[in-house]
Amino acid sequence: MAKNIFEKIRYYIETKRLFKDLDLENTNFVILDTETTGLDIKKNEKIISLACLKIKNLKIQQGQILDFLINPKIKIPDYSTKIHNITNEDVKDQPELFSKADQILSFIKKNILVGHNIKFDIDFIKKDAKGTNLENRMKIIKSIDTINLTAALYPDLNNYELSYLCQKFDLKYDDQLRHSALGDCWLTGRLFLYLVNKAKNQGIKNVDQLIKFCNQGKDIKQFSNVH
Repeated sequence: MAKNIFEKIRYYIETKRLFKDLDLENTNFVILDTETTGLDIKKNEKIISLACLKIKNLKIQQGQILDFLINPKIKIPDYSTKIHNITNEDVKDQPELFSKADQILSFIKKNILVGHNIKFDIDFIKKDAKGTNLENRMKIIKSIDTINLTAALYPDLNNYELSYLCQKFDLKYDDQLRHSALGDCWLTGRLFLYLVNKAKNQGIKNVDQLIKFCNQGKDIKQFSNVH
């Protein structure tokens, strides 16, 4: 317990100093997305796919990608398979998430996590990686939700669904498979870079300012179909 508290304090001090002075162009981000057996974390739902990609110098790094299937050790419901097309046969010989925890943690390092409804992904990782260093990092990691960032920039929108936003902002989206973890990472990455450029036009210069600006979007309560 004391070790976790010390790690949290150290992480806060290090990142607070780093991100306060680091401009957006020199900040590394990690886009993250998961697919799950279901949406209710309070039930016995599990992660079945996880993907990450890196953004450096405000560009997606095509050669720096994580993408793998996860064995949830429970049956994937048919209604979930209809959404993400992942079957029980696909995951039966795949590893459990905790065995990939160190690899995921090494990829993320102390970068900023970015996702579309990122709390959903973070909460599932904390649950499925319980007892690992990855769980501890997820408890304290800094993150940016592209839903909140969109809401801060465009508060009058009534739809924050990922495909809708990509179409609205004329971002390429039809080359990626929706509701696949990696496909959604690519779409989220493109959306994030678009939003960052808009935020820069409003005077946002560093990550600390971006996170504070993003948090303004949390006050937007009405989201229609956001994941």
